[in-house]
Amino acid sequence: MSRGKKVFITSLALMGLSVFLCASPVMSAMTVSSAAVGSADNLAPGPVATVTAELDIETGNSVNVAWALATDDFGRQAPAGSDFTSGGVFVNVNDVASYKVWRQVIGTTDPVLVGSAGAGATSFVDDTVITGETYTYLVTVTDGAGNESSAVESDQVNLGPPPTALGEAPEGYEEVKVVTLTFDAVLDLQDEAAVDDFSTNFIAELAALLGIDPALITITGIVEGSVIVSFEIAGPDAADAVSDLEAELEADPAALSSGPVLSSTSFASGSQDMGVAEIDEELMETFTFLNSPDDPDAVLIVTAEITGTGFSVDVASLSLAAGETDGIDVTFAASDVGNLNGDYEGELVLVTNDPNNRTTVVALTASIEGGLDVGDISISGAFNFASIAIGTTKSLDLTLTNVGDLLITGEIALSGDAAFTAVGSDEDGNVVQLTQVPFTLTGGEEIDIGITFEPLLAQAYTGTITITSDDVDEPTLTVDLVGAGFDPGEVSVLVDADGNTIVGDFDASATVNFDDFFIFADNFGQADFTAATDLDASGAVNFDDFFIFADNFGKTGTYVGG
Repeated sequence: MSRGKKVFITSLALMGLSVFLCASPVMSAMTVSSAAVGSADNLAPGPVATVTAELDIETGNSVNVAWALATDDFGRQAPAGSDFTSGGVFVNVNDVASYKVWRQVIGTTDPVLVGSAGAGATSFVDDTVITGETYTYLVTVTDGAGNESSAVESDQVNLGPPPTALGEAPEGYEEVKVVTLTFDAVLDLQDEAAVDDFSTNFIAELAALLGIDPALITITGIVEGSVIVSFEIAGPDAADAVSDLEAELEADPAALSSGPVLSSTSFASGSQDMGVAEIDEELMETFTFLNSPDDPDAVLIVTAEITGTGFSVDVASLSLAAGETDGIDVTFAASDVGNLNGDYEGELVLVTNDPNNRTTVVALTASIEGGLDVGDISISGAFNFASIAIGTTKSLDLTLTNVGDLLITGEIALSGDAAFTAVGSDEDGNVVQLTQVPFTLTGGEEIDIGITFEPLLAQAYTGTITITSDDVDEPTLTVDLVGAGFDPGEVSVLVDADGNTIVGDFDASATVNFDDFFIFADNFGQADFTAATDLDASGAVNFDDFFIFADNFGKTGTYVGG
């Protein structure tokens, strides 16, 4: 649901300003060149037949340019050489390498190259248009030698009067303005002093040009081969500051001493925290747009694209006549992410045909608390069998618990010395010897695995239980099993009715009770201790021995041997 009142803003730009400067020229349009065949080529290919240009009415921000293929645009085979020595070798060639697309503003005489397309192409999308302008488009054909055909011109395409987008953003919305400036300049990024001087001077000069506080400008990065300076301006005047900058640079590209500006682009970057959702809850925020009534013929077009699991918009586009208001609802649905607890991120891209508010990229965040946790395996139990008499057995229990909410599936495998065996239940509930058995655990469910140690020789034994599952945090868990066998000889060993060795009966009463506990406590942590109380034969009486003692506490048996 919506999380509070809305605050009225005068444009999509609310807070901040980021600027990028590039010291290298704009990348030239990419063309495809055919290899030279025969003698030098100085003949231009034939022109295209027709050219059309249409405004994309869904976005209002681009023009679709189309043309018919040039008659020379086809593949053919030609000899690999011109001196009759090709030996019958032919290569595929095309007299057309590329189509160049030019744009001309009505009332001007010099068209501007806006892009190119390779051989075989019949269309191009110009997304750098400005609402309110009227254009014609021209297409020329070039070959691999650079020869260019005559231009064929389209009819005029009018982008209509420019609208003015006013709006209302959700509470808590924050925004910065991102600008890219391309300078005809060079900066040695290996020279730290030069970079520091450039940064200091640029901040001071730009702040003075825009009339802002230099303290609000923070440089975030400089890239090799170009100078990329980003900064933010707090407050509601970011869009005005960028408009002022663009006007200054249009009037004088050398307004900044960093070098003449060859080109500039800008977009807004915002952030919106949608809050915390409970199970099956939907969070909603609304971005409202108003087309200013100043020009009755201006139509405001807004498009929205959203990414991120759980995030959606109710409409993909709006078309608003002068004075009309409408909104785009952004929703985060907990059910769309399985109600899993966690933090989620998305991105909303808003594009309008207002030349002063073209693109806004909004980083979205939301979280779920009180929802479901992913499956999580917990292991409990003691797995040190200490030292027992050969020919006897000792059993310990291993418990696997799914402490999460979602189903976990996996497999349990036992490896190592044959003195260790494990018994558990398969997926059908049957008791089986575990060597490699699949399992499933619903939320809160647990399974017990009985592990038996039966040494046949007086030596140390090791084994491993490996648990593989779709536990997100720990897909593989291992449990190390250790134990040792000893030959009792004339030594008596306390065993239960099943032959399992009982340890910890220090007073030889055939029962492990509090009298034995007091003996154990007197030796716990001591440097000089009774050897019998070191139950795991580690050379110290510590908590590992205590856990073994606790596992045997209360057991009664019969002494054998001796």
